[in-house]
Amino acid sequence: MQHFKIIPLSLLISSSLLLTACGGSDSKTNTTKVSFALADAPVDDAAEVWIAVDAIELVKEGEDNILLDVKDGDLEYAQIDLKQFQGGDSKIILDETELAPGVYQNLILHVLDESVGDNFSYVTELDGDEIAMKQPSQKLKLGGFEVSSQGVQRFTIHFDLRTALVQNQNGQRYNLKPHGVTIVDNETVASLSGMVDANLFSCIGDDNEGNFVYLYPGHSLPVLVDNYDANTMQTDLPEGAVAPTGSTAVVLNGNDHSYAFGFIPEGNYTVAFTCSGLNDDEALYDGLVIPNPSMQMHEVVLSNDMDSVQNFEEILP
Repeated sequence: MQHFKIIPLSLLISSSLLLTACGGSDSKTNTTKVSFALADAPVDDAAEVWIAVDAIELVKEGEDNILLDVKDGDLEYAQIDLKQFQGGDSKIILDETELAPGVYQNLILHVLDESVGDNFSYVTELDGDEIAMKQPSQKLKLGGFEVSSQGVQRFTIHFDLRTALVQNQNGQRYNLKPHGVTIVDNETVASLSGMVDANLFSCIGDDNEGNFVYLYPGHSLPVLVDNYDANTMQTDLPEGAVAPTGSTAVVLNGNDHSYAFGFIPEGNYTVAFTCSGLNDDEALYDGLVIPNPSMQMHEVVLSNDMDSVQNFEEILP
């Protein structure tokens, strides 16, 4: 079966606002320019994650829904490998589109999947197998955001694929869930990266297998736990458990091991390393030990003004 891949993407621009309900107006008075991009937090068990998007739908209370077409050249959609845009990189899918300022209750990403044909959205696994990726109803509902009235406002739709991408039980399909996908304003986001001492990897045995960094909201947190879906019944969740906002694998860059988070809202966070994160089920609490080793956690304050760095080093007796 022949697969098509679009690299690199040209600017995916649509300036038309199509109002989907009756009685809409195409007036663009009192508008501001808004751009949307896609980005990904690294996922460790896939070589490629292709998503095809043909529209962004916006919901604003008391008004008709707005449908923004997403195109790539002559194609009526854009197809993107999310794994190409990690650690702070992103890809614009809609550039400087006119929108009225105000609060929008929902952004809905229209995804083309196997229900409309092959080769739109799929995962290439590490062994080369290509598995279809499905979005139920072909609409990924991501929640609200606010457009201001000053300058060009840039938003990023950020995928934490380690929590958003779920393989079904028979392994024949991946599902893409809104859990783990967020909308962030680029003017208020931060980044965090650092090096990880390879001496911390000993609890797994093989270097760079099961080594992860988890990010949690806040300081002075009682109990750090692994990834789980709050919409799924959790029977063994400990009292005071704090769920991570994201997690990422430690990767080998040259002779160094490192991690990186991008597009994080500014604020106080706790970052923790574990060498036993290999079997973290994205939907269920697994009781993984975090941090592991026990002292490998740090409180950080992240700001849009600078790229923050926090290293993990072996603590000698």
